[in-house]
Amino acid sequence: MIDLRDILSKIQQEAISIIQEEVPVQFDNSQQTPLGFRWRGNHYEVLKPLLVSKGAGGHLHYLLLTSGGVFCLSLVRDNEDSPFCRSRWVLRYRVKIDDSAGGSGKGASLPDCAGQVTFSLPRGASKLVVPLPLLNVAYYHGHLCPELAVGYRAALVAQRELSLTRESAHKFFVLAENMTSAIDALQYVTGCTIGNQNFFAYDLGKHVYYFGRLAAGFEPQEVLRVALISTAVDLGHVGEIEERIVAGEAGGAEVEKYQRAVDRAVQEILDLPEEKLFSISRVLLRSPWVVSRRRYARCCSCGEVVAVEKSVLGEDGLLCQVCAAKAI
Repeated sequence: MIDLRDILSKIQQEAISIIQEEVPVQFDNSQQTPLGFRWRGNHYEVLKPLLVSKGAGGHLHYLLLTSGGVFCLSLVRDNEDSPFCRSRWVLRYRVKIDDSAGGSGKGASLPDCAGQVTFSLPRGASKLVVPLPLLNVAYYHGHLCPELAVGYRAALVAQRELSLTRESAHKFFVLAENMTSAIDALQYVTGCTIGNQNFFAYDLGKHVYYFGRLAAGFEPQEVLRVALISTAVDLGHVGEIEERIVAGEAGGAEVEKYQRAVDRAVQEILDLPEEKLFSISRVLLRSPWVVSRRRYARCCSCGEVVAVEKSVLGEDGLLCQVCAAKAI
């Protein structure tokens, strides 16, 4: 059994073998995670990412449990200011682990709480601790914010209660009562998306989410309801600074203060016990109607293409809803 705390303690004590060699890496772009690498003629499969951190130079460092032990693998860019610069993977070191602790890495496992292991993402003077899946969501969304953390935590509830995963997403639907960053996290983690017609959002200003199975017919069915009850998501106390940042008028100290407030809010949302973050219940809700294949036609007024199912029948033919509204 390999314990993450023991590994970090060994690294701190420099119980490591320095490597510093460039290696070829298999990388999952969608999950932003290394899958394996080849070193000195051997292939090492990544069993579990343990830790990811961003160094002072902007380089990403991955601490990985592999089929051959625990390694630190870094993604190094020659010029962080250029998006087109050369990147390379550098195998930095290997952690020295006793054989009794599973030093070979084969069959090594983490505690049951490993799925909840957190990962350090330093930001200047502050230190934000986030799960790796949420870090992947942040890469997809563009930044990390409290609403994104709320959506991530809500998705975890659905995964546990309904076994809702990206693989089974086609059997489910998600309905959100807001149009915030949270819906990006929900789409990314659950696999239910607007494009797949099984994610629906209505902006009622509430972090309330419904998760249910898609079903034929119009009979109401029992679905999972997850509602935010914590005000940790609120950043109203730094609202003026946010306005100055958006206007390009904020100074460095203000930006740092705002980022610290964001980090504290995200961390609080991640740390809060589920019962203090959400109200979770089961309610009856009708499964949404999903169009399996859309038919298209030209609007007889503007000539633009419109889905037949979303059009309005006029005197001269089908109208898009905008033209239909103008004709009233």
